[in-house]
Amino acid sequence: MVLSQFYRPEPFLFAPAIAEDLAAQGFQVSVVTGYPNRPGGTIYSGYRQRLGFNEEIEGIEVHRAPLVINHSQKAVERIANFLTFSIGALTVSHKIRDADAVYVYATPATAGIPAQVWKLLFGIPYVLHVQDLWPESVTDSGMMGGGRISRAASAVMKPWLERLYGGAATLIAISPGMRQLLIDRGNSPDACDVVFNWADESTIAPKKSSSFSEDDVHLIYAGNLGPMQDLETVIQAAGYLDDEEGFNLIMAGGGILEDRLRDQAASLTKTSLVGRLPRSKVGELYLKSDFQLVTLKDLPIFRTTVPSKLQASLASGVPVITTVKGDVAQLIREHDAGLVAEPGDARSLAEAFRRALSMTAEERARMGRNARMLYEEHMSKRTGLDAIVSILDTAVRSRSEGSLRDRSVAHTEMKNY
Repeated sequence: MVLSQFYRPEPFLFAPAIAEDLAAQGFQVSVVTGYPNRPGGTIYSGYRQRLGFNEEIEGIEVHRAPLVINHSQKAVERIANFLTFSIGALTVSHKIRDADAVYVYATPATAGIPAQVWKLLFGIPYVLHVQDLWPESVTDSGMMGGGRISRAASAVMKPWLERLYGGAATLIAISPGMRQLLIDRGNSPDACDVVFNWADESTIAPKKSSSFSEDDVHLIYAGNLGPMQDLETVIQAAGYLDDEEGFNLIMAGGGILEDRLRDQAASLTKTSLVGRLPRSKVGELYLKSDFQLVTLKDLPIFRTTVPSKLQASLASGVPVITTVKGDVAQLIREHDAGLVAEPGDARSLAEAFRRALSMTAEERARMGRNARMLYEEHMSKRTGLDAIVSILDTAVRSRSEGSLRDRSVAHTEMKNY
């Protein structure tokens, strides 16, 4: 059984991919999820919240759980959204009591609460896919306002998080640094695995080595224009090269800082903000770019984060310029898949821009090939799905004799996996 607050038709990759891959392999799969409302924060046309509503998507039974719909930045409203999904998911407990295992797409972490209850009631093991590490993702994001309130929230969450993480058959971390943090917090190394997230490969065509620019350099930032992305530093760095012949920067996306960033870049002639684009158009931009920017503020939590735009760039065969310390910087350096600058340091980033501008087309192409190889070997969808199925198989083996694949071959019914 797949438990995720988000599912089709919402634009989320991982829970649908996992459910559909398991179904394609012959396993019986069901999904417990909320009513679709992201990214806009309003319920999708054709849906009406109610108890007991099921539908079929791509041949998979999907159980919808009612929830308070809100995508506000206000803590109380966000918490209401998170917790009401967990409560709503428990209303379908009778549908999953015979499940062999539960896969939890744990963003937010509160999505794991029903799995904790089902383990207690029915003995069903759960695998927790940790996308963002709590309590830091709450307390360091600004959602709680910082200071005494954040410290109090952290103190309340930590005992529950210890039980949530400690009760999982396996914790899937999205980076080596996150895995180490989970171990440092008392979880068994044997119960902690790393599976990198993958890109939306349906919208990506690898860039040809022959298509890198020779004299100019074309940089792209594609993603959220928010306070955590450190984009004011990016524009400041671009300003240092505004008189450099051949320098070009395009920033695609939207967010709460969009107007401020447009004002900051208004006097620049080599930097353009083009707004939100569909994924297919972003894919086209990758093919025209020589480097993709992957930037975040220098917060401890981000040192174990691998932003999704990294996978998208690597899958496209486009090298990156990054300011993200920790796992991202280490991956880029080890695989020679781009350039690394210091976070929050406009002059360091400008120096990386100048180095990119000075490189030959062949030097950029070599980094692009390294980027694509890094993705194929460690981050591809097939690599990730195979790893997750293996982890789920191990969780079932720990509960009873025989594996999921043994059961599938023997045509033994597998309930709501």
